[in-house]
Amino acid sequence: MKKILRIIPVLLLSVLASCDALDLGPVDNWSLNNYWNTEEQAERFLRGLHYRLQTRMETIVLMGELRAGTLSGSAITSTGEGAYNIEAINNNLSEANPVFTNWGNFYMDIYQINHAIDKLTTGCSFLSDTKRNTFLGQLYGMRAFYYFHMLRTWGGVPLCDKPDVLMTGDLKKLSKPRASEKATWQFIKDDVDESCRRYADLPFSKYNNMNCFWNKAASWCLKAEVYLWGAKVQAVDGSGLLSGTPSEDLEEAERVLLEVEPLYSPNGTFINAFAPTNKDSNVETVFAARYVLNESQNFYSAWTYNIAIFTKYFDAGGTKIGNVLNIGSGNMRYEYSKAFWDSFEAGDTRRDATFLQFYLKDNDGNLYPAGRALRKFLGEVNNGKVQYTNDVPVYRYMDIALMLAEVSNALDKQDGVTKYMAKVRSRAFGSAVTYTFPGKAQAEEDILSEWKHEFVAEGKSWYAIRRMASGTHAIELVGSRLRLLWPIDAGVLSKDNLVTQNDAYITAE
Repeated sequence: MKKILRIIPVLLLSVLASCDALDLGPVDNWSLNNYWNTEEQAERFLRGLHYRLQTRMETIVLMGELRAGTLSGSAITSTGEGAYNIEAINNNLSEANPVFTNWGNFYMDIYQINHAIDKLTTGCSFLSDTKRNTFLGQLYGMRAFYYFHMLRTWGGVPLCDKPDVLMTGDLKKLSKPRASEKATWQFIKDDVDESCRRYADLPFSKYNNMNCFWNKAASWCLKAEVYLWGAKVQAVDGSGLLSGTPSEDLEEAERVLLEVEPLYSPNGTFINAFAPTNKDSNVETVFAARYVLNESQNFYSAWTYNIAIFTKYFDAGGTKIGNVLNIGSGNMRYEYSKAFWDSFEAGDTRRDATFLQFYLKDNDGNLYPAGRALRKFLGEVNNGKVQYTNDVPVYRYMDIALMLAEVSNALDKQDGVTKYMAKVRSRAFGSAVTYTFPGKAQAEEDILSEWKHEFVAEGKSWYAIRRMASGTHAIELVGSRLRLLWPIDAGVLSKDNLVTQNDAYITAE
């Protein structure tokens, strides 16, 4: 990977400890102002921002996964280990138990992106137009990506599009109130549109021939997802859809998806979508966070099992299994429910490629399901044991296919629904299958089901549930529309008196 993950820009080293709710603090201006003198320096900075995105991926996945109703709500997993973030899994969030604090720490990265945008738009005359637009396409795309996760988590958030921390040392001037949901969505829409504008005259290609760099196709996918969200999701405050032009936005989402869809294709088998080797040759990957043997590992060890205590279980045939996944280490801090495992249709190859179902025996020697560990993101073998070196996809072909099925259904284009649902299901069932359009409402449910079964542990399910079927299933999970948003932690509220709590979590004094 050319040591991408070891290259960290000076800014990442010079921003000191956070001193307020937006991660603002003293900056070594001498280092910053002398860091944009060559193309190599600019590129190194962009590489460092991709490294930062990799470090945020666990938070990003959890935001889109925990509340989807697919994980077990037990505080103790089936192997006897304590479950993590059970408040979110059981949708029992509060200001005291918010799970995520300090806005997910995303503002640290956003301010670095703002700094880079400022430098690339006001200077860096040594860059060609192609290189400048490539970098700015990446920057606007990544900033929209961060804000999109914050919008879907907390609703409206403080909007920062300038490197304010370099412009003033007065922290009072740096504090910002929350924008509305609609204003936040519009900000994101404008950012992704600017990213696409910067990429408009550039080819669809992998930057440096690597799919771990933000690229034009990633911005096209993000644009479609942002437009879909605005056209289908109601503001929690009851003020209507986030978009004022939902039909036009759906048409535009379809247009960009149809432009990028022919460039990618599904792997022949589901598990190969996550292959830990030859990653840049993966025909399905649009953009992914990169993990490299002997440099970094992903975070899915907490979704497996502790090999020291995983000694009493059997497979479906009654054979003792032990460390059947051959992992070097692991824990079961997150476990999917048996009900979700049972929800996979017969013949769906994704179930056994995603989960290791293990069993115990009762007093009569009969097997019964004990629990299930994630096997989807097992990496490559090193020193005789599996290391967690799979990339974590941000966008892959099946995102494109399912968004096309969803937007086709919203636009009453039955042929698009059947075409793209058949593509997803054919790979899932290992042979060509057709999909018969069952009516718009049922098609929406079927597409939602595919989002949940295709993207287990990829941080997509909660967002699909919120976006689809008018959000009714999401409201059923959380109890009320207001609780669709997460609480803002007490630390943020105490540091910045301009920030207000989400209505569902305001307690009477």
